[in-house]
Amino acid sequence: MTFSKASRLPVLAALLCLLLMGFAGTSYGVVRFDVVPSPTEVINTGLSEVTGSIHLIVNGPAYDPALFPLGNRTGTSTGGSAQIGVIYNSNGTFMPVDNTTSTGIRLFYTAGFVTAGVGPTIVSVANTTINGNCSGFITINLPFDARPTDNDFIRLEGVRGRIAASSAVTQGNDLYAALQSINDPSANSFTPDAVRVAKSLPGMFVGITADSPLLCFPTTGVPIAGTSAPAYKIVVTEGFARAFVDWYTGATDNTIAGVGQLDRVDSGAPVGGGGGAIGALGAPTNSTQVTVVLSGIPASVSGVSWPSTTALFGGHSYLRLVTSVAVDANGNASAVYSYETDSQTNYSDITIESFSIIPILVLKSGATATGTVAATVTLSPNGGSAACQAPGASSSDVRPRFIIQYTPSTPATYATIIRCNCFMLFTYVTSGSGFNTGIVVANTSQDYTSTQPTTDPGPIFPSGQGAANQIGYVTFYFYSTTGAYRGYYKTPSQISFGQSFVALLSQMLGTSTMPDTTFSGYILARAEFQYCHAVSYIADNAFASTAQGYAALIIPDPAITAVKVRSAADAGDITRLPAGEGLNN
Repeated sequence: MTFSKASRLPVLAALLCLLLMGFAGTSYGVVRFDVVPSPTEVINTGLSEVTGSIHLIVNGPAYDPALFPLGNRTGTSTGGSAQIGVIYNSNGTFMPVDNTTSTGIRLFYTAGFVTAGVGPTIVSVANTTINGNCSGFITINLPFDARPTDNDFIRLEGVRGRIAASSAVTQGNDLYAALQSINDPSANSFTPDAVRVAKSLPGMFVGITADSPLLCFPTTGVPIAGTSAPAYKIVVTEGFARAFVDWYTGATDNTIAGVGQLDRVDSGAPVGGGGGAIGALGAPTNSTQVTVVLSGIPASVSGVSWPSTTALFGGHSYLRLVTSVAVDANGNASAVYSYETDSQTNYSDITIESFSIIPILVLKSGATATGTVAATVTLSPNGGSAACQAPGASSSDVRPRFIIQYTPSTPATYATIIRCNCFMLFTYVTSGSGFNTGIVVANTSQDYTSTQPTTDPGPIFPSGQGAANQIGYVTFYFYSTTGAYRGYYKTPSQISFGQSFVALLSQMLGTSTMPDTTFSGYILARAEFQYCHAVSYIADNAFASTAQGYAALIIPDPAITAVKVRSAADAGDITRLPAGEGLNN
């Protein structure tokens, strides 16, 4: 029997339909995913920063041998479980992973991915070096013959990255993850197959305001000791609104016990076959912390008084003192502060917060050592795995943590500790032509001692309200009536509190710093202590007769800006202790 060309076409079409129906029962349906990322901001110095979630959303109907033989169906073409690889190495970027499924990585999925009571699982989290760069590998297992339909999804959350060991250590860089169908090339397809998961930003900015404490005002270095503080401060500001994270720990939480609606949390709630109880995103073990380091602390500082908390910012957040290290033999001291807030998501995550830390340098009474104290800050905790070690390999892998990177990189001046001076003017002195001048400088900084009778608590101030006991040299600067400045003389030893320096002008001449052997003119003198007083006597060489005697004029110390010239109304004001009397005294 023969068929015409026209009659053969319907027959061929019918045969093709039969063939398709015959193969329908054994054909394999690849799962088609639309990939949607939720990138996050990460700190470029972080070693355990939470990167963005990756959503794998099913595109198309579920597999059905009769209706949709090419629909979505999990598994390999040979009937095994299919695997998806998430590789943190794409678009020229790389990143090691820092945590595991037991420390914050979570997988959520809808019921369409469950078959025979089994859903997708994460079967491997590892770090591997590719072309010299360490990259994280996460493997997700899909059980055979689940039949997800349109809009079913798998979501990977809470993956922490070692940003400081990644290409995003440079501020502003992005990080990408690539998706692969691992053990069967035809088991899964991804659109797109690489997505952005994070952008790195600076974690904080630090501003340091310096001041100059004065040794004559223990314990704080400003009038009056113990009642006020210098203007120095360290201001720590978030690099971006979501930089600092609070870790709630139940009983030690500052406001809310456990994880609640104001915390930064994962998806948590049960979704089909995946999910579970809500948990803190990325399973943190501690809050973001900052470590403040002071260096160059001189011997005149007995210690550092660290504030227990900073002022509350915006009514919600502050830094709390965790621990401090006392001043060591090298003049260094440090303290660690922990960030806390009662509203992570509703306030902190939408606000760039700033905190002032004011460590008080406690000065010693009678100390003389000057110096410059510098400050710098780093995010902490520090240490743990930093390169290509396996996630969770080190017991010190706390979350979050950071490399040590000080801001500013060169410690900035926090306090310049200086001595109080007392300036005196001797309007006329002379030595030569049969005359000489006697000079007496008294260190009256001691106005109370414990040995005084209790009935006589002190001639001026009761205990604790008078001057600090001070000690120092006196330097005399000579200005001749004919030759202007001629040189200087410095006392051979320091003048102690409650004592006086006594000398003849002739004894100050003929030295390497004051070579003139005769002199007539005026002297400006600087004592390295507060409350100096002096007299001079001009007499013949035998001091048989006195030509002139007077008290030196006291010039206020310009270093103490609180008091430059005292008015008559200041006489009874104990809050304005002078560095030196005015010239109108």
